[in-house]
Amino acid sequence: MEYMEFLECVKDHINEASSDIVVSVHSAVKNNGVKMSGLSFSRKGYNASPTIYMENYYSDYCNGSDISEIADRIVTVYRENNMSVKLDMSFFEDFDLVKKRLFIKLINKKKNTGFLEDAPYEDFLDLAMVAYVRISDKKIGNGVIMVRNEHLRLWNADADTVLAAAQKNTHDHDGYSLRHILDVVGSALPPSVSNDPVNDFPMYVATNRKMTNGAAVLTLKDKLKEFGKTIGCDYYVIPSSVHEVILIAKCDDMTDSIDEMIRDVNSTSLGPDDVLSDHVYMYSLKDEVLIF
Repeated sequence: MEYMEFLECVKDHINEASSDIVVSVHSAVKNNGVKMSGLSFSRKGYNASPTIYMENYYSDYCNGSDISEIADRIVTVYRENNMSVKLDMSFFEDFDLVKKRLFIKLINKKKNTGFLEDAPYEDFLDLAMVAYVRISDKKIGNGVIMVRNEHLRLWNADADTVLAAAQKNTHDHDGYSLRHILDVVGSALPPSVSNDPVNDFPMYVATNRKMTNGAAVLTLKDKLKEFGKTIGCDYYVIPSSVHEVILIAKCDDMTDSIDEMIRDVNSTSLGPDDVLSDHVYMYSLKDEVLIF
């Protein structure tokens, strides 16, 4: 049984056995055109419909678990975690309230052509700068709503205004910082490695406090300049994911070898929806500009 047929079977089983919840198959297109499908739960009196993605359960099915047993487990997870909530989304219709929650995300332009046809964006190098709204709730935690053109019409706002507000919030509130690579991974290394003077080579990780969508730091000119002063010379920017970037002092022309490394990591070690770019960028300390 293929994955989508599996979802339909589990959905039908839950709907037949439950009187207070309705389950439907929900598909969403994530970053880079990655399509994910799962089961969406709705319940009378609640305006949030949480989606449970089913890949792990499908693996259980392929390994011999019964459909009815899997369906019962999913309903138990849904009920025990009290996943039905009432969200106050009234703020979303008022741009004066929404604009305080707008932030920037950098995405791969070529891999997101479908999304960008229906969303405000600004070209940034060979990438695209888009906006999203942060949602915070005590029960469901943090979430995001990507800004689309329909939202501009709802808010009676233009793309430039929305993107400017998102970029300002990103600059003012996201707390971007630079950490030496050994401070990030040092705890996983033996002391003989982390204390080796050879490892003083200037290699850093830049991201925000939340470590989410932290590659947006590339849009902040003052931060790039600040990082350049810390590193002390021109530096390479390795787009390790949409969440962070790695900065390396530019000693020699290593562009080709770094590009090859990035492509290898993107294809083997990174989720396809986390990929930002397949090549390296460079920051010129003298010209104060990021180039590719």
